[in-house]
Amino acid sequence: MTIDIASVQYDVELITETGTRYLLNDALLSLQWEEQQNELAQRATITVANFALGNTWLMATAKINCVILIYAKWGDGRNLLFEGTIWEWQYVSSSQKELTIIAYDRLIRLQQSKDFKYYSAGQTTRGLIEDICGEWGIPLSYKWAQSITHEKKAFSAEPISEMIIGLLDEVRQKTGEKYVAYFRDGKLQIVGYGSNNTIYLFDGNSTISTIDKLTINNLVTRVKIIGKADDEGRAPVDAILDGDASFGVLQEIIRRDGDKTVDAAMAEAKALIKERGKPEETIQINVPDLPFTRKGDKIEVSAGNLIGFFFVEGVTHQASVRQMTLNISRTG
Repeated sequence: MTIDIASVQYDVELITETGTRYLLNDALLSLQWEEQQNELAQRATITVANFALGNTWLMATAKINCVILIYAKWGDGRNLLFEGTIWEWQYVSSSQKELTIIAYDRLIRLQQSKDFKYYSAGQTTRGLIEDICGEWGIPLSYKWAQSITHEKKAFSAEPISEMIIGLLDEVRQKTGEKYVAYFRDGKLQIVGYGSNNTIYLFDGNSTISTIDKLTINNLVTRVKIIGKADDEGRAPVDAILDGDASFGVLQEIIRRDGDKTVDAAMAEAKALIKERGKPEETIQINVPDLPFTRKGDKIEVSAGNLIGFFFVEGVTHQASVRQMTLNISRTG
């Protein structure tokens, strides 16, 4: 399927405190929205020229917590891409008289709020996240095929989003399967990577630029498992797991608490070596904007030295210039 980027149309709407809706298209100076790795909430940044709304002005009407909606039309009807509330507001009174708005979707409250939580051992990933979301009034759609049984969990004044991401990362480390979590259709959606039905190809003709970087800054080639310390602070070495020795020894420590067995710690060590036991690759591509592209999507790239299938780790849509920047990773 080919998308004519030039035909894509964007709409930005403001819903005021009283429920009045205003279309901001004619005043738009810049429009960007994004979702990044390790962040639940989607963010939109909008700059508009201040204009008259009857007897008042936009800057007096677009208040904190008012609703922002972003739509796009690309031959498949008018589709909602972003729904959030104004979180940050800045007005510059100069010759331009510009209003810049930063809006986040509903999950920003999970990123900005902390809590204490204790869960006994034996509960599933899905059950724990359902409990967290239920308390915060966030509907959950857990479509990821992976869920494990966890050891006891004690969260102490941690952001709610980090609780959820931490639980999901534990599953990812143990199963080797990747997940994506974002707000869509009024729910926190948790799905597996590559759940998109259509895979788009970005070739040398459509790709604006590519960046491919390798580093061993985060490399781990040995994991040492340390047992519980005695009263004098001495701790036994329960096990050592070595990875690829060709890079030399770069060591990480796993400490066992009273509930973690050596076997469980060894499984964690193996997952750590699998995830960080080779040079870390960072890939970024700049391509024409497909407004419906989201993190977790599977795409195909044939540009520069990048050939094959990749997953989208983060995406920034720059509608003003009809481009998007994708942070991607190899599927294999």
